[in-house]
Amino acid sequence: MISFLAVFLGWLIQGFLGIGSGIISTAVLLFFYDAKTVVVSLSVVALLGTLYLSFLNFRGNFFLKDILILSLFSFMGVWVGSYYLQILDQKYIYLVFGIVVVLAGFYDIYFKQRNTLVRKTYGKFSAGLVGTVGGVISGLIGGSGPLYAFYLNHRFEHKEDFKFVLSVVFSTLNVERMIFYLLSPDLNKNFSAEIMIPGMLGVFAGAYIGNLLTDKISTERFKKAVSTGITVFGIYFIYKGITQ
Repeated sequence: MISFLAVFLGWLIQGFLGIGSGIISTAVLLFFYDAKTVVVSLSVVALLGTLYLSFLNFRGNFFLKDILILSLFSFMGVWVGSYYLQILDQKYIYLVFGIVVVLAGFYDIYFKQRNTLVRKTYGKFSAGLVGTVGGVISGLIGGSGPLYAFYLNHRFEHKEDFKFVLSVVFSTLNVERMIFYLLSPDLNKNFSAEIMIPGMLGVFAGAYIGNLLTDKISTERFKKAVSTGITVFGIYFIYKGITQ
């Protein structure tokens, strides 16, 4: 029951904003399970959720250039982040990333025009930079969602396109994570049916209801909610860094 509720709550938020499940579900489950078991098991649940949100928000355009560039550079970044995970102090990683995300969130809320999109002439460079940094952060702490959301919140005008591209990129990262966990002798024994089976029910229910809530608000309000969410998650990472 705990696994179902934790995943349901996390994916209710992610279904609404496009980000947040990893932070919320993980934070709840860590009170009851070992950290490795939680992270490894949720990779399976997360893949189902991101694929489902991709399906729900697809409007006929695959945005292949954006997805391929973000996914390719993210793929490379994850391996770099995974390597440095072994040698860097996570306390400072959380702290620095949290500060960057909070500043990005405040910028998004107070200074950036809501109808200003990332200019196409800089799209490839921006996507490559975000993908690389996001992949590294994902490999280090598994919580790069706010960074991708900040970029895509300005890249796309429609909330459905924003959530579709974000979910597809997350799906590629989740596949990579699962492959890494399966190939690791130290991690492949941490897949827990006690988390995954209830989680598979919670992820679909939460994502569906959260996505319905998105349909009830305007695009402008949705973008403001994403900006606020980015800031809140940044504060969480700062807190994580201070208390780590």
